[in-house]
Amino acid sequence: MKVTVLEEPPEAIARVDRRKAESRQRLLKAARNLFTERGYHATRPQDIARAADVGHGTFYLHFADKQACFLAFAEEARAELAAFVGTRLAASEGIEARLRALMAALLDYADEHPGVLKAAMTDVSVIASDRRLAKPLIERWAEEWADAIRVGARVGAIYDDYDAEVAGHAILGLIRGAAGCGRRRRHELIDTVVRFLVRGLVPPGAAEEAGRHNFLRDGTS
Repeated sequence: MKVTVLEEPPEAIARVDRRKAESRQRLLKAARNLFTERGYHATRPQDIARAADVGHGTFYLHFADKQACFLAFAEEARAELAAFVGTRLAASEGIEARLRALMAALLDYADEHPGVLKAAMTDVSVIASDRRLAKPLIERWAEEWADAIRVGARVGAIYDDYDAEVAGHAILGLIRGAAGCGRRRRHELIDTVVRFLVRGLVPPGAAEEAGRHNFLRDGTS
């Protein structure tokens, strides 16, 4: 006896997929708000589901646990920031100009999206119950700075005797620390950080190379 398998019509499948995508986006939006307002530790999966107006079980249809949801939020914030910064860097040339554009973009993003960067940079890898190795966002950014330093050193625009990994973490720490000085000192903050970095990165006699080198990619990948 031949069994006939009834297939869902394409429009029905598309409708289900659309509903799944919509519920995931609602969960991510709610997670973003809660992680930003409360922090990682004080946010529970059921809180996210309630804020998204979906059932508790729906949360686990999209995310294995809270850490997985947080990593999805952090990745979304990373991509959003990359696009935001990329438009600023695209119009700038040279190490100093691009650093100024980057600093201004980071401060503008932080003003437009309060608390998002601080929340997204939470290191959840050290508290994962199953010991999964999830690379924190801040670690990824430090690696990107290290890569940019290596590229600049190869073309003679940056000192070539630095340990790029150490320098990348140091620069990111400087930027994070300086950002705590407050937005009222925006001009001084940007100017001081940029001049400090240029003096520390660009060797004497390399002004021409530094002036045309597109330091950092157009955005944070």
